[in-house]
Amino acid sequence: MADRLEKIVVAMYLNKRSQCIVKQNLTVTWDLILLLLISDFLSNINLAIGIIGHKGSLILVTLGGLRLLN
Repeated sequence: MADRLEKIVVAMYLNKRSQCIVKQNLTVTWDLILLLLISDFLSNINLAIGIIGHKGSLILVTLGGLRLLN
């Protein structure tokens, strides 16, 4: 911030934005993992579909994290 107090407002905005995006990413990840786990216990899903679903959630979370670059 180079001793410029005006940039504190920008830093606080980025902090709130990053917290919001992290919460969204955690919600998406946990919801999908819970869905895959329940489907596995009910034998509605095979291993290949489970792996594809998990990798899909990783891609969604990565793309969600990239929103911070804007």
